[in-house]
Amino acid sequence: MKTSNLLKTLLLVMTLSTVSCVQDPCALKDDQSVKANGNSLQTKNDCDADDGGSVDEPDDGSDTTPPPVDTNPEDTIEESFYSPWKSDWTAIVIDAYQGNSIDWNKMAQDERMVGVIHRSSIGLRVDTKYKERRAIAKERGYLWGAYHLGYKGDVQEQVDLFLDLVDGDEETLMILDLEDTTNGLFMTIDEAVTFMEMVYERTGRIPVVYANHSTTKKLNQKVSNNPILQQSKLWYARFKSNVYDYPAGIWPNYFLWQFSSEINCSKTGSCLYNVPGTRYDMDVNVYYGTVDDLRANWNNY
Repeated sequence: MKTSNLLKTLLLVMTLSTVSCVQDPCALKDDQSVKANGNSLQTKNDCDADDGGSVDEPDDGSDTTPPPVDTNPEDTIEESFYSPWKSDWTAIVIDAYQGNSIDWNKMAQDERMVGVIHRSSIGLRVDTKYKERRAIAKERGYLWGAYHLGYKGDVQEQVDLFLDLVDGDEETLMILDLEDTTNGLFMTIDEAVTFMEMVYERTGRIPVVYANHSTTKKLNQKVSNNPILQQSKLWYARFKSNVYDYPAGIWPNYFLWQFSSEINCSKTGSCLYNVPGTRYDMDVNVYYGTVDDLRANWNNY
């Protein structure tokens, strides 16, 4: 009789155990378990750890979901490099020659506009507005730069003229403007290298190189191992709204990008960037960095 009662008890326990697993929430689909009761997600985790199925990694509270993809490329670091003039924290520089007009009072309204680069000379001729505008720009606190438009011919004489105009001022950013190096009018690449080396020998400073997309690629191909060029900065001319095809080589990135002029703007006020007090024919440049960054890097070292 005792044995019979014991067997009945054991059978009852086994039956109850079987019934308790029939409605196992772990066997329900995820959407069903969520609807069944508020504790089903926790119950599912507990069951997975107890049964012979796959076991979830312990939840340490971190979110393993991949971050959302930024669908607005203008807000990314990459985009701000390729179109930095769109970012209000970047610095703007104009470059002028005697044929451009400047209203200095109006230009002062633009707090991003902090530098003026001016043509000092072209071949063996002096720009008639260079000295006058240098005095005004410096008085108003603008960064000042001088560019020499290199012509084919006596490189030594061009260096002499350029350095005479710079007049030993280490705050003047020195630039060699390279145009089409193959058309017979402007400096060749070999002459440009000679110019750079002569300026360095006499001043201990290396001019910035101004070059458009085509000339930059030629320099990358022909003088990539030149130690003077390797230490120089690039002022890159490309009149378009972005430079996704920037030709990295000697220069991993540009120092300044000349992105607007009469080449891609035919009406004052309609340019990619409009500097107050200037017309559509004013060349406009951007520095990928803040005003303070540009001031710190405005040098030929």
